[in-house]
Amino acid sequence: MAKTATLKKSMLSSAKTQTKTATTAPRARFGKFDPEAKLKATGKKVTAEANNARVKAVAGKTISEAIASGLYTLADLRYDIERVKTLEVA
Repeated sequence: MAKTATLKKSMLSSAKTQTKTATTAPRARFGKFDPEAKLKATGKKVTAEANNARVKAVAGKTISEAIASGLYTLADLRYDIERVKTLEVA
């Protein structure tokens, strides 16, 4: 009985470690963008103030930092860079 409990405990701690590793080291895909490239605000304003604040918050950061901050997803970045043109890759 004690051997089974020890085995279950070691499996649990292993699962916790694996989960912690997976959440702290996400593997992100950046498509055609270099993750170390800096973002620069173009100065173009949109009608939604929340979007303007978001652009201001990530200006000067790298693409990977912007995604890690949770303010942007890769799709959002691509849209703001290519369509709306509120951001550009410096």
